[in-house]
Order: sequence, then structure tokens, then C-alpha cells
Amino acid sequence: MRVAGFLSSLATISFLTAWTRNAVASPNAAHADRPVQSTSAFEPEFQSARKWQKREDPEPFKLRDSVDSPSLPDEEYVKLLRYSLLFYEAQRSGKLPPNKRVAWRNDSALQDGSDHGVDLSGGYFDAGDYMKFIFPMTFAMTEICWGGLQFYDGYRLSNQTKYLDEMVRWGMDWLIKAHPNNNTLFVQVGLDSVDNNYWGPDTTIPGPRPSFMVTNTSPGTDVIADAAAAFSACSMLYRDKLNDSSYANTLAGHADSLFHMAETSTPQQVYQKVVKEVECCYPSSGYVDELAWAAAWMYRRTGDATYKTKAGAYMKQLSSLGVSPTDVVTWDSKMGFVPLVMAEATLGTPDNDQWIQQAIQYADAMVSPSKPCKFTRGGLYWCDESKSNSMVLAANAAFGLRLLTTLLDTTTANLSEKYSDQIGRYNNFALGQTDYILGDNPLKTPYIVGVHPNSPVNPHSALASGGNNIGTINTYPAKEAYVLYGALVGGPDGRDRFEDVRDDWEQSEVALDYNAPFTGLVAYQVIWSKQSPPYVVIPPGRPDLPTLINGMEVWQVILIAVAVVFVLLGICAAFCYCKRVEIRSWLADRKERKRQQQYKLEEFEKRTVAICEADATERRRGSNENNVPILK
Repeated sequence: MRVAGFLSSLATISFLTAWTRNAVASPNAAHADRPVQSTSAFEPEFQSARKWQKREDPEPFKLRDSVDSPSLPDEEYVKLLRYSLLFYEAQRSGKLPPNKRVAWRNDSALQDGSDHGVDLSGGYFDAGDYMKFIFPMTFAMTEICWGGLQFYDGYRLSNQTKYLDEMVRWGMDWLIKAHPNNNTLFVQVGLDSVDNNYWGPDTTIPGPRPSFMVTNTSPGTDVIADAAAAFSACSMLYRDKLNDSSYANTLAGHADSLFHMAETSTPQQVYQKVVKEVECCYPSSGYVDELAWAAAWMYRRTGDATYKTKAGAYMKQLSSLGVSPTDVVTWDSKMGFVPLVMAEATLGTPDNDQWIQQAIQYADAMVSPSKPCKFTRGGLYWCDESKSNSMVLAANAAFGLRLLTTLLDTTTANLSEKYSDQIGRYNNFALGQTDYILGDNPLKTPYIVGVHPNSPVNPHSALASGGNNIGTINTYPAKEAYVLYGALVGGPDGRDRFEDVRDDWEQSEVALDYNAPFTGLVAYQVIWSKQSPPYVVIPPGRPDLPTLINGMEVWQVILIAVAVVFVLLGICAAFCYCKRVEIRSWLADRKERKRQQQYKLEEFEKRTVAICEADATERRRGSNENNVPILK
């Protein structure tokens, strides 16, 4: 009974701690059936926000007149899709076309590649700086083209197919330049040591801007395979949706060449072993996942069973290396997405079920995460990798689950009935993460630039800032010179807190791969959403979040402290009760000792008095014998 009582006390502490850390309900449950939000409670602020949006809108738009959908898509999601594509236009490098939509951008970096006698002008700047990195770019292009393939109606309904084409073509044209022959792939332009010390406009980008490559004799297996995947996915987009068979064939040729190069060039290795300069920013953790990723896209594009076999073999190799199929997906880690591509590619074949099961394994891990992943108190999907850019991990997970539910729900009745429970859970997760990005979070902040007064206003972007000195990055200019419409910033920390300052690159950086899954998510919402994004009913002004101590609010810490005190008192009381006989005996002994000490003290006092009296008597007797008067 004593042990049980003690364990019960410990359980109480654990329960209280867990309860306070998880005061917010499950994000999946929270978004299960989010009702249409009324604007009446915030009507004045809402109108103010909408006027702000209309004043700042960089370009008017027109919905497609003829649509198959029973109703027109939500205007706000259409705007978000436009803005996301517009962000990529703001990131363009090279000679800009006369019809550019981002008026404040200029021609830039026109001499890129000249150190090797090739033209590497064009393409996209990777993030908030002026570097070009092929590894994150190819993954971004693959995701954009994948979203275009699966959610093409979102672009069509919002009249954005032209801009989807322009966005993809601008990136793929540069990748064609970066692959000038069958044995060469350029992987980086610019130096981090130079670029990170420059904070200024695109007209005075400093040099040198050297270019770096991998070859068939000095290969980078990972980046070569990733480029093959991008060429395959985008070739399919032009073949199946954008109706440009000539360009599709060109892209397919580069995909074939790169995949062959990735598989046959030796030694197979990560690309930083050849190009040390990439270690600053985008080092690779391995190359087998990229081989599996590329093989999956090669199979989906060609239907050649050889690639299907290769994809399966590479997945087994990853498992033997200890790589988990439920790891989060990033520009560096693609294993979780391979089964999704293969499930789409094998639809209607006997192999389909095994790939769907693997895709479901990945999706279940997203919906019910285990350490090191979790949900923040505000509902954001969070893993260790989220520390440097939380939004993109959540967006990638949501994008993957939207792709899976689309596959399960729109193919055959067999699949939709068989996996109806999973479809509901996965859609709730994807909607919850999308809504968090768009303002349904503790800070009431849509993490997309330019859509609401609460949007970030200080993205880490040398292009848009208007600054001219890295030393005054946060203070000059006080307000960014240009609005980087549609950019998804890095996002909040694990406590749902966000610092809207330019030099906090982890939270305020923008990047090609951040917007890629988000663009697909918004295209999906254009097709299916019957309501507006959360930010449309959010009044201007971010709320003040309570002070935290070790990740908990002050009242939670106090509650835990009080609970601990009561539990400790209970433990002390139980201990005293169990030891009551011993305690009584000890008290009795103590009382007896005290009594004996008192008795001894009294005896001592009596002896002392007797001695004093005897001494006084003796002195009186001696005085009388000598006839000395006794003084009184």
C-alpha cells in the first residue's frame, strides 16, 4: 500500500505536468470540421484589413469564366496562389523579360558561369541572398511540378496556368544550362563568404561569383539524381497538362542523361566531397534516397518496369542503412515521398497496394508523431529540423498527405471506402497545418508576406529590404522598401513565437523550397475549399503571448509547484503514519531524557545551594572566633 501510494503521488505529478504542457486539444481534432467563420464580430477590423489588401494588391486578377466546379473558388485562395507564383518571379536572376510583374526587380548576375565559359545567368536566387544552389532548387521544382500535375485544376480555375508555365520554364531553362553535357552538372554559383557580407540591391551584387560543378569522374550522386527527378516530374507536367510535347521531350532527355550519370559515375558519394563550398549551406546527408526518388519519377514518367525495380531496391537499401521511411521530408531527405510517387505510378496494378501501405505508414507518422516530433501548443507539426525553418516541414508533411488523400479518395470506390478513416485523419492534419500557416495560430499571424496587416513585414531578403549595409540590417530602412508578396517565411519557434526581424534568418528567411509545398497546398484549396483562409476574420494586431518559463506559462509553473508541495506533504504524512510507533517511542525517549536532564539540573542546583550555605556558615563561624563583626 505504501508503494502504491507513492506511485500514485508520482502519477499525479506526471499527469499535471502533461496536462499543462498539452492544454491545447489535439490539432487534428481541432480542425476536424472547422465551421465557416463569421465576420460579424470583427466587421470593422475585417473591412480595414480587406481595404489594406486591396490597396497593396500588386496586380488585379480575373477568375476563369468557364469552370466545371459548381461554384467559383474562394477569392482569397486564388490570391494566395497568385502571390506564391509572384514570389518566384521576385527571386528571378538574369536578364528579366519586358513583361516582368515585379517592377522593382532589375537584371542581375549576367556573368554567372563565365569562369567556366558557360552561361549560367538566369534561374532563381535561392533564398534571401544572391546565391544559387541546385540541390534545394531541384527539390522545389519537383514539388511545384508535382503539385501542378495533381492539382492542376487549382491553377486552371484561378487563371494561373500561364504563370505556372512561366515559373517552371524559368527554372528548368536554367537547369538545362547547368547541365551543358552528359557528364557535367553545375551545382552552385557564388561564394557564401562574399554573399553573407553583402546586404544591398540586385544592381551591385559583389564578386567573385565562381561556379562549381560535379562530373562523371568527380560525381555528386545525390544532387545529380535529384536533378533527374526534377526533369522527370516537370517533363510530365508539360506532357500531360501544359501541352508542350517538344519542351517535355527536352526535359525528358536531360532526365535520362542525369539518371544514367547518377547510377554509373563512380564513386557514388555525396556532392560536398567534390564541392566543399556547399558545406556552408546545403550539405547532403546521403545519396540513396535521391536515387530512390529519381527512380520513382523515372518510372512514373516512362512506365519502364526497370525503374520500378530500381526504386524498390533503393528503398530496401535505405532501410538496411537505418534510414526510417517515416522521417520528415526536406530538400535533403526524400524517402517518405517515394512511396507516394510509386503509389500514383502503380495505380491499377498488383504492385499498388504495397506502395500505398508504405505511404500510409509515412502519413500515420505525421498525424501521430513520436519523438523527436510533436505538435506545438498551437498545433504546429514540429521536429528537431524545425528549428531552422518550421513552416516548410509542416508544409511538406501537409502537402504529402493531400497528395495521398487525393489518390485514395478520387480513384476507385474500393480505395475510398477501404481507407475512409485515414482519409479523414490525413485531411484534418493537412488542413490544420495549412490553417496554422494562414493565421490560425497563437500569434494570429499568417506567415505569408503581404496578405494581412499581421503578416511578416521584415522578411530576410536583401532583394526586398532596400538596405545597403549588413551592419544596419534591422534598422535601415525602418520599413522594407518592397513587399515580397507571397513569400513564406521560416516561421515560429517551438513555443509558437515569432520574431519579425531581418537578421533572424531562421524565422524570417524566405527560400525557393519553402514556397514549393505551400503552392501545392493552396492549389488544392482553390479546388476544394468552401471557405476563406483563417486570416480573413483576424483583426489587425498580434496578441501578446504569456511569459514562459522553460516552455510553460507562469500559471502552469505555479500550479505544478503547488501540486508538488501538496504531494510532498502527503508523502511526509504517509511516512509519519507508517512510522508512528517508532515516532512515539522516539518522542517518549526524548521526553524521558529531558526529564532526567531536568532532574539532574535540579539536583545540581540543590547541591550548589547546599555548598554555598555550608560555606557561608563556615565563614560566619570563623568571623565570630576572631571577634570580627559580621556585616549584614
